[in-house]
Amino acid sequence: MEAKILCLTKKAIDEILIEDIYDDKGNILIGGNTIINEYVINILDKFKVKEIPVYPSKVNSNFMKNYAKPLFYKEDIFAMQEVAIRLAASKGVNPNKLDHICNILSTEINKNRQMIGQTEKIKDTDEYTYNHSINVAIYSVYIGKLIGLDEGRIKELCQAALLHDIGKSKVPKDILNKKGKLTEDEFNIVKKHTIDGYILSKRLSFLSEEVRQAILSHHEREDGSGYPRGIRGKKINLYAKIIAIADVYDALTSKRVYKNKRSPFDAIEEFYYMGIHKFSRSILEIFLKNISQLYVNSKARLNDGMLGKIQFIHPKYITKPVIQIEEKNINLLKYNFLKIEEITG
Repeated sequence: MEAKILCLTKKAIDEILIEDIYDDKGNILIGGNTIINEYVINILDKFKVKEIPVYPSKVNSNFMKNYAKPLFYKEDIFAMQEVAIRLAASKGVNPNKLDHICNILSTEINKNRQMIGQTEKIKDTDEYTYNHSINVAIYSVYIGKLIGLDEGRIKELCQAALLHDIGKSKVPKDILNKKGKLTEDEFNIVKKHTIDGYILSKRLSFLSEEVRQAILSHHEREDGSGYPRGIRGKKINLYAKIIAIADVYDALTSKRVYKNKRSPFDAIEEFYYMGIHKFSRSILEIFLKNISQLYVNSKARLNDGMLGKIQFIHPKYITKPVIQIEEKNINLLKYNFLKIEEITG
């Protein structure tokens, strides 16, 4: 991927780093996909970094014509940032406004009448499941682009993510929306949605078998602890590995009838608490590092009630950002009792 090189001045504010920046000892200073603000400029200036590689803009990308198309343009990162912040703040997102990152999402919904019927079936069953499927498709497409999948595979991944919970149309609503803990029998009924989804997906002739396998396997885990088959590692479909991460991330950060939503930073900690060995470690680390950077410049409320703005997220300490409260920058890494309770905008 080719980068646009900028001199480190205030003109670099609101540009986006295309790769990690290191000091002369090899320690990472700033993570790729960080949005440049004055706080970041001060860090780079302190370490005498004079030039930075940033994403090109769509309107100023003529110099790219002799190179391979980049995974993202600057505008795409901002589009995804807006999506992530609005989802975290429980605000609505119009998929048609997601521009390049998610135009595949709206394209796949609109071009296949068969798919519309299936997604509407999810919507009729449970509004949360429908919205969740849209969100999982957004996050999955984002991950797919981060790991460099080509356009054809991105489209297949999008299809699989949109339809990953189609089997829940077979689950009784009283079980799907139960407020309390499911009984063992009820959970076994829910677990059947992966198999039912696979069976339903066979009615959609345009889907590849790889897409169908992703629908079947999105609850499988790297350590063999998942379902329905308990397969592990290389036996798990790549799309399923991606959707598993997107699925859990959105579930953790969404409100359900039986639980409150958690902040993106709590969700990231939960991934490590559950054990990253349950997911593809390489894909998960890429996702968490990059999704966290999308919350830079967002407004946040801390667990002590203070309101501030996220200024900086170090890629090694992604759950402990630097927060600007009034005129003071507070590094949460130095205050173990403080954490981000909620993204507010």
